[in-house]
Amino acid sequence: MIKYFLFLYLASLPIAQVAAEVKTEKYKYEQTKDLMNYVQRAAKLLESEGEKVYPLFRDKNGEWFCDQKYLFVYDLNGTNIFHPVNPELEGKNLIDLTDLDGKPVIKYIIETATEREEPYGWVHYSWLEPGQIFPLWKSSFVMKVKAPSGQDYIIGSGIYNIRMEKQFIVNTVDDAAKLIKKKGKKAFDVFKNKSSNFVYMNTYIFVISMDGKAVVDPAFPTRGGRNLIDLKDATGKYLVRVMIEKLKTGDSGWVNYMWPKQGEARPSRKAAYIRKVKAGDQYFIVGSAIFLADPIWLKL
Repeated sequence: MIKYFLFLYLASLPIAQVAAEVKTEKYKYEQTKDLMNYVQRAAKLLESEGEKVYPLFRDKNGEWFCDQKYLFVYDLNGTNIFHPVNPELEGKNLIDLTDLDGKPVIKYIIETATEREEPYGWVHYSWLEPGQIFPLWKSSFVMKVKAPSGQDYIIGSGIYNIRMEKQFIVNTVDDAAKLIKKKGKKAFDVFKNKSSNFVYMNTYIFVISMDGKAVVDPAFPTRGGRNLIDLKDATGKYLVRVMIEKLKTGDSGWVNYMWPKQGEARPSRKAAYIRKVKAGDQYFIVGSAIFLADPIWLKL
């Protein structure tokens, strides 16, 4: 009965005031889903109750601020509105704040929540956890919300050393494809930039011409134009040839292969998500890859 009345209440609100429904079914790990649901619940509360929820979000004895998990809020100009761990940041414009690799974190947080088809997404950056000597990768899930006052905010939360998700790779490649459609071949220079939103946790974008030549080649950035048509994995599979064949019958897909992790001799199971994207008068293979935690015998 309570759920029924809650449904009627949400349905009565203007469409702009109802927080977007976050789609978690494409993600594998509970840690990932839990963070997404946590931010979504907070977003709905901020949209329905407005700025008066900040004391609840700040309460260390409450449900919102515990075990190093907390919320942050920015306006669309990059001004920090709420930060329970570093309240001295509140009211300051942090749009130029960068991580240790020069990645403009707040800028990407705003772009992620405002320039996508869905008003939410992930931002990955290198950050120094309090008490640590070396930086760690931190991943934040962020959402755009509108308070009853009419003010737009970006609300989010992050965790360190999140487990890599296949959906992260899909999101990254899809965003790369959109950037190519928008900027053409000029997007290739963005992919090569380590401070871009396309480089994180040993993840990067590669671009290969349909005749097998490397265009964006993160493994050998100074050796542009390598011919990869005969590149084989540890089992003898011709990787690029398989990619080309797969994209002859579809616009995207996964390619499984065996490849050694950095510093290891034995190969591990890896998968690349690829898309066929047109830039100018040419088609290119655009992709990224992930080492899989699943057993070798388990198919995608």
